[in-house]
Amino acid sequence: MDNENHSTMALLSTPKPKRNRLSEQVADQITADLIGRGLKPGDRLETEPVLAEYYGVSRSVIREAGRILDERGLVDIRPGRGMVVAHFDGSGISRQYALMLELTGGTFRQLMEMRLVMEVGMTELAALNHTDEDEARIRETLVGYNSAGTDQQTALEWDLAFHRAIAIASTNPFFVHSVEPINEYLRKTYKKSLGYVAEQHATLNEHTAIAEAIFARDGSKAATMARAHLERVLAASEHLTTTKKDNP
Repeated sequence: MDNENHSTMALLSTPKPKRNRLSEQVADQITADLIGRGLKPGDRLETEPVLAEYYGVSRSVIREAGRILDERGLVDIRPGRGMVVAHFDGSGISRQYALMLELTGGTFRQLMEMRLVMEVGMTELAALNHTDEDEARIRETLVGYNSAGTDQQTALEWDLAFHRAIAIASTNPFFVHSVEPINEYLRKTYKKSLGYVAEQHATLNEHTAIAEAIFARDGSKAATMARAHLERVLAASEHLTTTKKDNP
């Protein structure tokens, strides 16, 4: 093992320092109080000395609690301003989720299995819950995808935007924050795929069929179309992989 790998293994095997349990408790209490007081994004919390006195702890505990809240994406810590309630967009969750997908070495098939479980139900909800604004957003992705031509990168972005638009139309924010890291993972995967352009026509037809079922508020049909689309994408991907192995 070379020195670099040895250093990396040593770093990974080094126990992480445990957080001060009191800091965790104070962070949880600040969270509860912040929600209870109805504070909104952009609102400033009290200064460090005031918080320390209010919670009966040292300023160092408040400082560590602030770092915990910052990591959770609940507050922004700004020099000279202290803690400010953050604008929560789920990006922190998405980044951690994307990193988890990378580190666990999941396969494309496993990702598609996850999408089948999640997106079929998500699409059914979109059919039942979508608004006129959602319909306009979905239609925009279809037009954008159709106009992309052989520009794979542009087509891919409209493809991913289509699935995100459906997540938004479901009216369930958990779906939106789940789709984001999946889209990022797919963005990296498809950049290396030579077969994506060849499948664009099929993708457009399938997206259109899904969209029409959503607009008709036919949840069962929308779910069926979504499943067929994802299963076709998986089969096409596995066929391409097999072909590459047979023709190195």
